[in-house]
Amino acid sequence: MLYKYSTQRLGVLIPLLGILLIGCENKEKKAPEKAATAQADTSKLPVDIIIAQQQQLNQEEAVVGTMMPYREVSIVSELPQKITQVSFKDGSYVRQGAVLYKLNDADIRSRLKQIGAELKLAQLSKNRLSNLLKTETVRPQEYDEAVMRFQSLTAQQELLRVDLAKTVIHAPFSGKIGISKVHLGAYVTPGIGLVTLQDQSSIKINFSVPEKYLPLIHVGGQIRFTAELSDQEYSATIIATEPGLDAESRSLQVQAITQNTGGKFRAGLSAKVYFHVSDKGATGIMIPTEALAPGEKGYTVFVIKNGVAKPKPITISNRTETHAVITSGIATGDSIIVSNMLRLGDGTPVKAVISK
Repeated sequence: MLYKYSTQRLGVLIPLLGILLIGCENKEKKAPEKAATAQADTSKLPVDIIIAQQQQLNQEEAVVGTMMPYREVSIVSELPQKITQVSFKDGSYVRQGAVLYKLNDADIRSRLKQIGAELKLAQLSKNRLSNLLKTETVRPQEYDEAVMRFQSLTAQQELLRVDLAKTVIHAPFSGKIGISKVHLGAYVTPGIGLVTLQDQSSIKINFSVPEKYLPLIHVGGQIRFTAELSDQEYSATIIATEPGLDAESRSLQVQAITQNTGGKFRAGLSAKVYFHVSDKGATGIMIPTEALAPGEKGYTVFVIKNGVAKPKPITISNRTETHAVITSGIATGDSIIVSNMLRLGDGTPVKAVISK
């Protein structure tokens, strides 16, 4: 009885021991496999990625422009004379035709009186010789000389009247007057600026665009801009361009205009000008600029293929400070690496940790 019972127990224990031995052997085999897998994962470079997708483009280029007044003129004197009157307040608004300065006109008026007296005498002489010529009492030459004398004095009188009119300097258009550079009693000479007058009812914006954007610039087109004083956006209309490009910068000078309602703009302010650089309905793949890897032959990007990084040459149609538009080299659905760019190489094992 004892022998039979022991035999039965051994029969049960032997299979159990076999199962335990097999289990331990499997655990010993799986442990190195797990360790190897964990080691392989830690050896992969963690990277951020984005998935390339076609999207509609609404791209804009931003350039810096300068605000200019609609009209501007430097007021000058046409005569060398002394100023006898300043008829405006510095920095005020003046109407077209308003008197700005008066110059000394005493000598011109005296000469006019002298010429007037001589002209009366010349007219009397001309009329007398005309009557005598009819009776052939005088020679025709004497009459001709009297006529020429009268015409010469008339011309001198006209010239003096023109000079007299120049002694009063008027505003050529309505606008804001600047600070006078001369004062009462100052002696001025022709061509020396006395004060600046600006018409700021409208503001012109001058800016330059690169030659690649020439097809996008046309008279009548709209631009948007912001001023340095605020982030509010305004619109302006392109009114003119230079006939040719600047030979050094290969850029086109463009001028736009906008109403200066409320006088919020001033000449000389900088303006950040935005204009569309993509055609209506255009599509493309847009990626952040940090994904670009510059090279000798252009730019490349790294994509993930079978767990490793692979460089792909690309063609860029446009680039801003933050994004670039890809026209070839990338297909929709590609996983583009956007981080750890300096540690990447062809075939580097990578692991995507963030999908943007």
